[in-house]
Amino acid sequence: MLSFKFLVLFKVVIIIFFSVFKTAIANNDKITALAESYANLVHHYYNEVALKTLSLDKAIILFLENPNEATLKVAKTNWIAARKVYGITEAFRFYGGPIDGINEYGEEGPEGLINAWPLNEAYIDYVNGNPDSGIINNLSYTVDGKSIIASNMSEDDADVSTGWHAIEFLLWGQDSSLETTGTRKAQDYLPGDPFKERRRTYLKEVSSLLLEHINWLNAQWSNTGQGRIAFLENTDPGGAILTGIATLAGFELSSERIATALDSGDPEDEHSCFSDQTHQDIRANFNGIKNVYLGIGLNSTKFNPSISDFVKEKNIDLDKNIIKLFEKTSTSINNITVPFDKMLTEPKDGKGRMAAEETVSNLLIIAEKIKLAGNDLNWEVVIAE
Repeated sequence: MLSFKFLVLFKVVIIIFFSVFKTAIANNDKITALAESYANLVHHYYNEVALKTLSLDKAIILFLENPNEATLKVAKTNWIAARKVYGITEAFRFYGGPIDGINEYGEEGPEGLINAWPLNEAYIDYVNGNPDSGIINNLSYTVDGKSIIASNMSEDDADVSTGWHAIEFLLWGQDSSLETTGTRKAQDYLPGDPFKERRRTYLKEVSSLLLEHINWLNAQWSNTGQGRIAFLENTDPGGAILTGIATLAGFELSSERIATALDSGDPEDEHSCFSDQTHQDIRANFNGIKNVYLGIGLNSTKFNPSISDFVKEKNIDLDKNIIKLFEKTSTSINNITVPFDKMLTEPKDGKGRMAAEETVSNLLIIAEKIKLAGNDLNWEVVIAE
């Protein structure tokens, strides 16, 4: 017959076991809720980018139907509007998601076809001092979607043939001024001339390709999309989310997109150099980091739970510190000289340049804090380089 002490001990063990079991289930449910919240946030942004990219494509078609300065301006305005939202989605990269990961067939995501840079203008079209350069002026090259994709970074990473920056160059032209954007004229797209016809076809094709790739990303994160399904099966979704925003903060935005240009002083190293929208790129990328952390969509739509909710529960002081860093970085970004290439000519103690340097420092600290938050939560965070 079992002793009274043994029965008491057995009962205690059972209580502890079920308590631990219930806690594990509760934690798993919370992680699942975070993954679903994040997937909804991603789809929310890609859906908006898809709508704005469709508006851009329509504006380009209207411009090509009636090429004049007014319709060109409308196309440019739509490029800027779509680009601002796309920049936020850069926070969804760097952890092997649909945009830049490898699928089950060994195929790479379309990021290199969407946002590759820097772009060698002479690879696509004429530039100052070389009126016959580029694919457009090479009559042996067939201008269609298939050949444009095949040409993208085929021999050199700067030989970008498609994506946001190819369209940007085709709309604005080469930027040779620290004060203004590129000054391409609508007459470059008048029908009749064989080279202008090729330029018209090229712009139409790259716009269509961009829309196709953005629509694919949007579908990947829909309720039945393979990208969403794969992410929800991730055993460490929190680590993936933090890896994305930490890498954007600690490497891509801070180093590649700001510090590289500061070190070289070369306007060719700025992100959106033809339209002089690099300051908006920086702002959008930063907003992506912040909005993923806080679970914020467009028009302040809230997606719960957020990363911040998890960090706050584990280490409220760290969460407050990260949010303060966001505020500090937002201020430093606002103080960067516009346009960005003009800032590169400032002395080292210039106000705009110092603001850019401070932004780099702030982003590196944000990345460190995000990685620390991941460690606290036992989530694996790898800042890719």
